[in-house]
Amino acid sequence: MPKDYIFRKASPRDLSAFFPEFAKSLKSQFPEYSSKTKEFFVKREYCLEALKSQLDNKEIVIYLAILASQAVGFLIARYICGGVCLCSWLAVAEGHRGKGLASQLLKMWQNEAKKAGIHKLHLWTGKRNLDFYKKKGFTYVGKIPKNYYGADDYLFYKVIQKPQEKNFLKNISL
Repeated sequence: MPKDYIFRKASPRDLSAFFPEFAKSLKSQFPEYSSKTKEFFVKREYCLEALKSQLDNKEIVIYLAILASQAVGFLIARYICGGVCLCSWLAVAEGHRGKGLASQLLKMWQNEAKKAGIHKLHLWTGKRNLDFYKKKGFTYVGKIPKNYYGADDYLFYKVIQKPQEKNFLKNISL
């Protein structure tokens, strides 16, 4: 684990401190989206109120990397169904990249998902991250051109345990 960083799940009270970094990351780290789309994400689709509601309702989980009481990295995931969990967003602030934070956030997600009975992780990413996810044991499925919000998406998955029907039929929360 990277020195001096704290890794943990976010609670609803963390959102006010987390949201500015989330908004900044969306605007600066995802070149596949237009400025207008990024603004839509921050003001509507993933606004503070929407994230709070989803976190309160246990529709999403947010894993944080924190340094000096400030969120410098995050992973947002949602349980889909049938034993599959999807990573919606993963980002690390500039100046903190290359220190293993994204790897640690992925590891937290995988460990929590496995404990919850999830057997497979999915994620979409941009072209620039293909090698990173392959190195983390994810299997590349393929490219879907002009997918969500008109961006080219690259789909990955990772099997983390054998599927068990008893897990599909229970309420899963991360």
